[in-house]
Amino acid sequence: MKTKKIWSWGTGIALAYTLFALGIIGLVINSFGKKLDLDAKDYYAKELVFQQQIDKSNRAKALSEPLKWQVSTGKLAITYPSLFKGKAIDGTITLFKPSNNNSDISFPVKADAELKQEIATSSLGKGMYKLRIDWSADGQTYYNEGVVVLN
Repeated sequence: MKTKKIWSWGTGIALAYTLFALGIIGLVINSFGKKLDLDAKDYYAKELVFQQQIDKSNRAKALSEPLKWQVSTGKLAITYPSLFKGKAIDGTITLFKPSNNNSDISFPVKADAELKQEIATSSLGKGMYKLRIDWSADGQTYYNEGVVVLN
C-alpha cells in the first residue's frame, strides 16, 4: 500500500510566511546597494525657502508673455519675455540630471539685445535634464522649470 504525503494547512501557512519574510529581507538587502542622488546636498534647508520659489514661479506664470526654451542640435535656446527689452536680466540657469548629480551644470543668465540666450549642449551628456531658470528683471524675481532631453 502506497502512502501519500499530505501537507497540512499549518505547513502551507508556515511556508508562505517564510517565503514572504525571505522576500522582504532580500528587498532590504538589495536596497542598500542602490545609489540615491538627492535633488541637492542641502535638500532640507532648501525646503524652508520653498515658498519663495512658489511665489517666483507664480510671477513667471502671470507674465503676459512666458519665458520659452527650445532644444535643437547642440544647443539650448532660451527666449526671455519681450516686455523686458532694454532692461537688465540676470540669474542662474541650472541643468539638473536626476540620474547622475555629477552631471549637473549651471550657467549665468546672459540675454542678448534680442532677449535670447544660447547654451551649447554638445559637451553635456545625453539624457533627460531638469531645466531650472531662476532669474530677475525690472526689480522682480522669477522662476521657470521644465524638462529637456539632450540627444
